[in-house]
Amino acid sequence: MTPTQPNRAAQATPDPAPETALRAADDFVRRIGKRRAAAGAPVRNVFVSALGDEVPPLAALLRGGGRGGVVRVKLYLSLLWVCAAAPYQASYPARAWAALLGLPDYETKGVRRIHEATRDLMDHQFIVAQDRGGQPSLLTLLDESGAGEIYLPPSDSYNNLAARKAPLNVLQRHRYFKIPSWIWTHGYMARLSGPGLAMLLVLHEEQRGQAGREVWFTPQLASDRFKLAGSTRTAGLKELRDLGLARTRKTVVSHDGSFINFHRRRNVHVLVDQTSPTVPSR
Repeated sequence: MTPTQPNRAAQATPDPAPETALRAADDFVRRIGKRRAAAGAPVRNVFVSALGDEVPPLAALLRGGGRGGVVRVKLYLSLLWVCAAAPYQASYPARAWAALLGLPDYETKGVRRIHEATRDLMDHQFIVAQDRGGQPSLLTLLDESGAGEIYLPPSDSYNNLAARKAPLNVLQRHRYFKIPSWIWTHGYMARLSGPGLAMLLVLHEEQRGQAGREVWFTPQLASDRFKLAGSTRTAGLKELRDLGLARTRKTVVSHDGSFINFHRRRNVHVLVDQTSPTVPSR
């Protein structure tokens, strides 16, 4: 591309969600029930953000290379959405998952990619898959930590541990956020790339349950906490803005909000609820 030519990739309008993804999401909602589907997907913060020096599961799964990383993450998040009640299992054809995630050739190549993602999630101890001899495999959720622990919803785990006076560091592992169901039913899960999905999760985690809360982080803090490359963060935030899922503005901030500490101009980000009638035009 010569310097005088426009950057068409930068000017391009995001592709619409595949019609198959929208139809598949409707099918899943009918199967699991509107009430359960509307609850969204609970995700423990530790899936996204490191408590210590370890690499968070989100970054670890995305680092698997190629397009397989984002399919692994999307499939696991979709299981968290679908398996909202005990026994936290699902048994649907691989082509149904492939269609839900908007994979091309969902009846052939998409099926193979779902099988690969399933094996990878098993290897990383995020699920157990039971072969049922010609029938769709039975997928059972395991804890988001990737430690192979039995899955319980984070709210149940937190409340049980709090009642037993568990220490703060134990309770922290069960703090969580929710991905709203419209991310699937409006086709955004199918449209998001790896960077876009990663930053969607980061912003949800950083909002700490406060819808509309503006969040910011220094490059060093983001690298230390999320273990995501700077290029991933930049590309992901741009994608969220292009899709209308986030807004960014510059403002003056300090680390603790006080007047005494040093202030700097930072980019602050806020997620946009696309189901809200008050969403402004971009």
